[in-house]
Amino acid sequence: MNFKNLTIRTKLILMLSLSAIIALTVLSFTSAYYIVNNQREQSLHNLAQMAQVTGENVQASLMFDDDESAAKILAPLRINPSIEEGILYTADNKIFASYFNEKITLEQKERLLKTPLKKLHSELYTSVDWNQICVVVPVKVNEEVIGYLKIDSDTKEIEEAIVSQLIRLLLSGVAIILIIILLSFKLHHIFTTPIYKLLSIMDDVSLHNKYDVTIDIDSGDEFKELYAGFAYMLSTINTQNQKIEQIHKQTRDSIEYSANIQKALLPKAHAMDDFFDDSFSIWEPKDTVGGDIYLFETLRHKDEALLMVIDCTGHGVPGAFVTMIVKAIAKEIVAKLIKSDFDINPAIIMQYFNKNMRILLRQDEKESFANAGFDGGIMYINKKENIIRYAGSNTPLFVVQDDTLNVIKSDKESIGYKKSNPDYIFTMHEIAVTQETKVYITTDGYLDQTGGEKGFLFGKKRFSKLIHYAHEKECFEQKKIFENSFDAYRQRNEVKDDRTLIAFKLNPSKGEAI
Repeated sequence: MNFKNLTIRTKLILMLSLSAIIALTVLSFTSAYYIVNNQREQSLHNLAQMAQVTGENVQASLMFDDDESAAKILAPLRINPSIEEGILYTADNKIFASYFNEKITLEQKERLLKTPLKKLHSELYTSVDWNQICVVVPVKVNEEVIGYLKIDSDTKEIEEAIVSQLIRLLLSGVAIILIIILLSFKLHHIFTTPIYKLLSIMDDVSLHNKYDVTIDIDSGDEFKELYAGFAYMLSTINTQNQKIEQIHKQTRDSIEYSANIQKALLPKAHAMDDFFDDSFSIWEPKDTVGGDIYLFETLRHKDEALLMVIDCTGHGVPGAFVTMIVKAIAKEIVAKLIKSDFDINPAIIMQYFNKNMRILLRQDEKESFANAGFDGGIMYINKKENIIRYAGSNTPLFVVQDDTLNVIKSDKESIGYKKSNPDYIFTMHEIAVTQETKVYITTDGYLDQTGGEKGFLFGKKRFSKLIHYAHEKECFEQKKIFENSFDAYRQRNEVKDDRTLIAFKLNPSKGEAI
């Protein structure tokens, strides 16, 4: 039994009862010691008085050598049942007359009658042990000792007195313990009612998150101070919660408004639908806003376009800020490309991003605290020339042609970070669209999601199998398959990151092979 886990009422009963038992035990031992000593002295005193009176009465019997009268004088000792024997000795320590209680056996009588006094005393002699009280009175005539009277008594009177007193103490103790138990219940009610009331209020606050609670108490003791302190604490929390809720609302409104702005940065749905033979896009920030963004712009004519899928540093608000920078640089790049007449190379665009992000965020300076950048892929699509050019940063490209999936690996160099190499030359991959071509590109939020029975990453292998399964279906069906597969694999695991998936189908142009 763990004392700490007991109820307050049980603790009160145990503590008060234990205190009472200890007090009663000490009192019992003290009383028993007093009773034993007092009763011994009283019994000894009474026996000594009886011996002295009897001794005076047998003086004449000793003087006139009348043992019969002496025996008659000793006979009244039977009035006291505790007296075991009374023996009258002569001055030379010989038995003159005797009295024996009925409980004394013949054998004991013979032994006592043969036993002289061990010591002859001229004054009253007494001895007491646990079994017997002994009194020896010298019988004197004119200060001359003419004999001795010895009276022995048992100690039953003392034992009975002790037992009687202990019974009274026991009954008193039981009564006291019962009173203590009743008192414990009363104390329990007095002390725990305010506590239980406070606990009830706390449970109500915890359950409903309501801190504007009115607390009343009739008591004027420390519980009133406790209630007042708790009420003040609730009032303070309520005030702070209102302030926090206001701040939270303002922040939430700002983030939601920012989300609208970020969504406005994404390409309009019809822009990609008009350019590709079929397409779909999935853009799901982990939070309200995110660090993923995809951009699509037509360039110098309606059959030429640039598609970017970018995964910026982090997610949430920090990631969203970086997407704004990426969008600004992308707008600048597109404006320059529209005015140019040279072949467009996504690898050079990657290098341009790499240098300009470092400069724009001052990450080319040693003392800079910023360290933002992105991974992603850039595609240049020219339907007139039936080509797709691709450059990637830690982002592979999945291409299906003739029912065969080809995974184009990207460069393992991130864009714009402090440790990124500003002079790094990215690799350009060119894909000839001589037949129906289906392209898939995703940020790592899809591939790095944990789930399944063992909590592994979704991974490229599982993603590739999903493409094999879905690529022949219409894009709107594919979108549902990719979304449902992600949710089914994730199960109850937390979404790890923002995720973006862009897929499109492109057939060779009719004017083929310029």
